Amino acid sequence: GSSLGKHHLIVRFLRGVRKLNPPMSHLIPSWDLSVVLLGLWKDPFEPLDSVELKYLSLKTSLLITLTSIKRVGDLHAFLVNELCLEFGLADSHVTVRPWPGYVPKVPTPPFQDQVVNLQELPPEEADPAFVLLCHIHALHIYVERTPSFRCSEQLFACFSGQQKGNAVLKQRLAHWVVDAITLVYQSQSDLECCHLSGI
Repeated sequence: GSSLGKHHLIVRFLRGVRKLNPPMSHLIPSWDLSVVLLGLWKDPFEPLDSVELKYLSLKTSLLITLTSIKRVGDLHAFLVNELCLEFGLADSHVTVRPWPGYVPKVPTPPFQDQVVNLQELPPEEADPAFVLLCHIHALHIYVERTPSFRCSEQLFACFSGQQKGNAVLKQRLAHWVVDAITLVYQSQSDLECCHLSGI
């Protein structure tokens, strides 16, 4: 009366099956922030005044995510109206607020203070080329380019398809951030391929 699962032939068979089909690990690939930031200086993310709305949206969402250190749910709650979005003189800073009554997933004290103040780089440390990575500059251009099709007061709006102009969903906003990083690496791979094919 030994258990069927302990029979030596069954044990050997299952061991063999595991070797043929090892469990897949779903590791998220690591990425290098400096590589991503350098990639955001280039095509297809620049020049912001004329790039496709897709690339403007991806770049802006990534830069705001990095500089605000907020969860996607918090970014999703930001509004674009004059009470919730305020740019400082010469884009020296920007203040963004969520809709009234918004409750974050992880409340932080003081709970009622959900205002986010983003500052520009200090002038003495700013390289003129850094304007290409300026989160405030990107956000200002994003806000200037989206009113013609915007149907929602939420800060981030869908840039294409049947949902164009509607508020972007939280999951989609998270995809934008991942897509921006992925595009940087893909464009660098394409450049490397072009370089290698020319040798």
